[in-house]
Amino acid sequence: MGRLAGKVAVIMGATREGNMGQAIARRFLDEGAHVVVSGRGKEGLDVFAAATGATAMACDIGSRAQIQSLADAVVARHGAIDIAVNAAAIGFLAPFEEETEEQIDSMLSIIFKGGLFFMQVMVGAMKRERPSGRGGAIINISSAVADIMSNDHCSYMGAKAALNQMTRFVAYEYGKHGIRANILAPGLTITPMLGGFNVPGLVEAYAKEYPLGRITTVEDIANAALFMASDECFMTGQTFNVTGGLTLRRNPTAEEVMASIAAHGGAV
Repeated sequence: MGRLAGKVAVIMGATREGNMGQAIARRFLDEGAHVVVSGRGKEGLDVFAAATGATAMACDIGSRAQIQSLADAVVARHGAIDIAVNAAAIGFLAPFEEETEEQIDSMLSIIFKGGLFFMQVMVGAMKRERPSGRGGAIINISSAVADIMSNDHCSYMGAKAALNQMTRFVAYEYGKHGIRANILAPGLTITPMLGGFNVPGLVEAYAKEYPLGRITTVEDIANAALFMASDECFMTGQTFNVTGGLTLRRNPTAEEVMASIAAHGGAV
């Protein structure tokens, strides 16, 4: 029997092949969970669901009403929500003085407001009485840069730090309902969001700052999420830095990254 046998998991941000949300969904399915994948891109969700047996339901995390409709549909179908994972993501690189209002608003909509709306709705669903009692596990995918520095990431860093603090608040406020809320913070990870920035020399610049000698993979994220979602996890309000020890050191500077890319024949 799997470690999540019979549990119902909602995973937001699982629309793109190879991203963290899909990796987590596959891991949860392997462990016996009923998995609902969600996000803004219905086509990607349907493809993933057809290949894995997950259920696909489109939802914009920036809309509290849509998240509520998603939760209501999941509860109507499965009777409960036991695990809620927020892997919705958006990112950009821009010098601090050049960040635009549009860029900042998009970051706040997805990471700050979306994360808050997601937790508001999910704690409501998890507080409902059901045969197994109440409670559940909320996991927010954050980032190591909520705590350590990185060039040209100011709004992203600020939004992720705010998400971390809101997650701790939920852990503090809703532990009495059996709800655990934790933060999963990766380092640099090759995902679709990295896009055109994944050039020769980039990974090498980061990897040498990781004590364990390599950058984070989506499989590392999925394995950590499995523990955080399972009943074995007697932790709440905590940040799981899945970074191979990066936070013991630092991210490389922009100059170091560019030098590594140049040394490997790449160009941004």
